[in-house]
Amino acid sequence: MAMTPRDIQNMRFTQKMRGYDAQEVESFLTLAAEELQQVLAENERLQRDTREQRERLRVSEDKEKQLQEALLRAQRIADEIVSTARREAQLLVKEAELTGDKIVDQALEQSTHIEARIAELRTARREVQLKFRNTIDLFGRILEADMAEEDTRGATVHALPRKRK
Repeated sequence: MAMTPRDIQNMRFTQKMRGYDAQEVESFLTLAAEELQQVLAENERLQRDTREQRERLRVSEDKEKQLQEALLRAQRIADEIVSTARREAQLLVKEAELTGDKIVDQALEQSTHIEARIAELRTARREVQLKFRNTIDLFGRILEADMAEEDTRGATVHALPRKRK
């Protein structure tokens, strides 16, 4: 059974002869009751502090656990973002490569077409040059023939009769 300060103060002993001095016993019991009261009060305060500290520790541990979980979630999300960004970058690179290849192919096709057209135009120019040369040669021969005819016929000028009014 737990003893309280009140138990000590209320304790009464039977009196016998040659016993202890009653006043000394009473003083000692009062002092012991006061000391026990202080020890019990201190014990209660320490238990209350312990409960508060345990509650703070529990709250802190809960917060730490929540923070660790949040950090893990944030890390997973960051990893997913990086992974997604890498995939998107790879897709963009592939798309750019395909577009670049298509543009190069189109440019080569255009270049081939232009080179063929240039060859056609050179051939056509050469044909025109030859025709022009032939035409000039023809006019030159006609002119020479005409001049030769004039030389052989003489330089006679025929005047046309005038019309009368």
